[in-house]
Amino acid sequence: MTDAMAQQAQVPDTGRIIDHWRGGAQHLPADAEAAKAFCAPDPGLPHVHHTLQEFVGRAVQVVAEQGVNQFLLLGAGTPTPGNVHEILPGARVLYTDIDAANIASGSEILATTPGVEYTYCDATDLATLDQEMMDRVLDPTAPIGIVLTGVTVSLDDDAVHRTLSGIFDWASRGSYLVVDFGGEALASFPASKEMVLDQAGNPLHPRGPHQIYPLLGRWQVTSDGVGPVDTWRKPGPQPDKVFMYGCVAYKP
Repeated sequence: MTDAMAQQAQVPDTGRIIDHWRGGAQHLPADAEAAKAFCAPDPGLPHVHHTLQEFVGRAVQVVAEQGVNQFLLLGAGTPTPGNVHEILPGARVLYTDIDAANIASGSEILATTPGVEYTYCDATDLATLDQEMMDRVLDPTAPIGIVLTGVTVSLDDDAVHRTLSGIFDWASRGSYLVVDFGGEALASFPASKEMVLDQAGNPLHPRGPHQIYPLLGRWQVTSDGVGPVDTWRKPGPQPDKVFMYGCVAYKP
């Protein structure tokens, strides 16, 4: 191991911390220690991420039922257990992120999985997506399921609207968007402000449904609407506190 690699191994990474919480194997001792430290003041953090992952699982299955068999994940993090390529075996999946560590580990994890790749892309600017990789994995002329998680919470309203509008323009007709937003109760997690939910140090932007709908712009929300990720397409009592909202929308 080089000195640079050894130094990097000592720095906790958000994607690997979440992998630890989800029971994966793609984390290092420094990540496990950080995961425990963040859970001390915020013991509910792993649950927030579990419910988000379960929402994404239900949502992509709904999209697949519409005949969509290819997916682009933006801000994908580490491909932890139960991610899209496992939920929908045989689907073509392109994971993307801006974090070099996530891209490296993701590429290694997926190296032997046919039809699944990992590459760089800034979710706020799809012009940064490697076109050669895109064409190898996905067919941009056919409907695509686009999954955007963990991104909007770090963007102000103008940036969210601009990002979702850019994705809408990029996507072919019949494409679907699976997206999450930080809920009002997110502000009660003091540690989340430091790294776990916002590694870049940007201010968080908790929102309610009345603030979320206008940000979706031309995307048409399905009849499920915008709701807590805990109960989206999952029967059960509404949570007292909403940490994450989610929805599925489509491009007519």
